Amino acid sequence: MAELEAAEEARHAEQVVELTDLAVAIHGGLMPVLGGLHEYLPVDGPPSQEAPAASELEAWSAAVDDASARLGDPPSASTEINLTRQGISLTLELLDSALRLYAEALEAEGGQHERLVALASELRADAVASWSPAALQLDQLNIDAGHGHVHLSLPLNPDDPGAGPHDLDTHDH
Repeated sequence: MAELEAAEEARHAEQVVELTDLAVAIHGGLMPVLGGLHEYLPVDGPPSQEAPAASELEAWSAAVDDASARLGDPPSASTEINLTRQGISLTLELLDSALRLYAEALEAEGGQHERLVALASELRADAVASWSPAALQLDQLNIDAGHGHVHLSLPLNPDDPGAGPHDLDTHDH
């Protein structure tokens, strides 16, 4: 019985490291997407009158698709790991929806354009908000595994120094 418990603990510790590495990679891939979206849909002002190039929108969508593919089909894991993965997955789904809606907004005119832009901006904010519980759970998983804190927040505006930490910060407290 002790061997089985030790094997399960080792497996869990390995899954925490793998999930942390995955979250860091996904986070890094999302930062340019959020930065680009902020350029055209600023958090603190009206939407830009300029539209991103189609290739830019495609690159953002590809980054989100790549992150979703990397998340893939999760292995059997603890509830805490599953909750973290689900939070990251929700972030990616919401960000994908925001990008698709923004692309539709760029094709629309007048009031419909304005409504779709506003909805895309709200979905982007929801995507960022959905990351927070996953990041907190990831932090707790790393603390419990003896790796120290992992601060991996996702800001609406990656270029705003007041947006809070958005780089990986691992250390013991």
